[in-house]
Amino acid sequence: MADGPRAVILAAGNGTRMRSARPKVLHALGGRSLIDYSVELATEVCGRRPLVVVSPLQPAVAAHLDGCADVVIQPQPLGTGDAVRAVPAAFRKPGPVLVLNADVPLLRRETVDRLIDAAMGHACALLTVKDVEKRGLGRVYRNAVGDVECIVEERDLVDGAVVPDECNAGSYVFDGSRLWPAIERLTRDNVQGEYYLTDVVALLDGPVAAVLTSDPGETLGINDRRQLAAAEAELRRRTLDRLMLAGVTIEDPATTYIDALVEIGEDSVVHPMIVVRGATHLGRECEIGPMAQLTDVRGGDRLHIGASVLEACELGDDVVIGHFDRVRPHSRLHSRVSLGTHAEVKNSTLGTGSRVGHFACVLDSDIGQDVNIGAGAVTCNYDGAVKHRIAVEDGVFVGTNATLVAPLRLGAGSYVAAGSLVNQDVPAGALAVGRARQRNIEDWAVRRRRGDRG
Repeated sequence: MADGPRAVILAAGNGTRMRSARPKVLHALGGRSLIDYSVELATEVCGRRPLVVVSPLQPAVAAHLDGCADVVIQPQPLGTGDAVRAVPAAFRKPGPVLVLNADVPLLRRETVDRLIDAAMGHACALLTVKDVEKRGLGRVYRNAVGDVECIVEERDLVDGAVVPDECNAGSYVFDGSRLWPAIERLTRDNVQGEYYLTDVVALLDGPVAAVLTSDPGETLGINDRRQLAAAEAELRRRTLDRLMLAGVTIEDPATTYIDALVEIGEDSVVHPMIVVRGATHLGRECEIGPMAQLTDVRGGDRLHIGASVLEACELGDDVVIGHFDRVRPHSRLHSRVSLGTHAEVKNSTLGTGSRVGHFACVLDSDIGQDVNIGAGAVTCNYDGAVKHRIAVEDGVFVGTNATLVAPLRLGAGSYVAAGSLVNQDVPAGALAVGRARQRNIEDWAVRRRRGDRG
């Protein structure tokens, strides 16, 4: 891809209205940080890493951007114009300069392409919006031929003056040869005493075009948690639309929460009240939910997942997970594995065709193929100081309520009797019985009612 414009992303704002110790641009949206959206967009459009202007008071932002952007420090919070002035001379080239805000995450690639096209032959092209809540947005004043004359920030509007309904959306493409001289002529002669980037528009040597977006949702800026929730709803709508158009049935979009990076194969059915997070990728013809929660799950085709919680695990084809199970990180369930209800798997591998019964718990274990773990069976992995593993070879049958104490190996085709406690290796084909002999005390109940303790 040929290099496009140089991108500058403004991310040095304090974000005080978020009322959070976390920098605003690191708050989560659709399973990612806010700033990730503008960085990804700028990289895609420009074909190279963007410059991101950050505050020295927020080192976590610079750390988050390590390897995906060039970081520029704005020493003092003196406004958006000052943020662009912080760009070093080495980056001030005469070509086009794309300026984005890190707290406007829903901007589309096609909209930026329109801006770039509109900037041809102009000193600048800026994105504008109508039909939105106008609080905090600068107003766009056009001349008789439709070019932009100036932008007036809301706090600087003159009482009684005619105020246009077209607002600045905060995304620009400048001609660098005209931007860089003009940025040095900015003053702080305004209500807030800041260097406004919007003031550059009136200082540029050449016409300024405006591109009116047809979708106000993509210009939504995030300044507080209400706006964050509004952006989350818009992004969720986009994500569900994308999946439905790709052949996924979403039975109730109103109760379905799926992160932006999630992929689900066609002919899958998503039942109501499910949450799918992170980089989850599922195959074709899956059935998820209702009330399932998946995070960073990599799954094959024809999965059936009930009201269970799965985290950072891998599932083969035709895996069946019942209701109220939990599959914890670093677990791998091969094809045709099935879990009953109220079962748990952690840091374990289950081979093809193996089954884990109701209320069973498989921890730190390597389970072979076609193994049966009976209802209520437990692997005891922790001795109070160290966690040990259990190896169960192919074709093993573990009976109901068995307790397997690690470290332990069960040989291929062996059996463990129901109710047994097993803490020694079992040879292949053997039956392990680890339970006390039953003893019946005659007439015990009658004697208890009489209070006879003899």
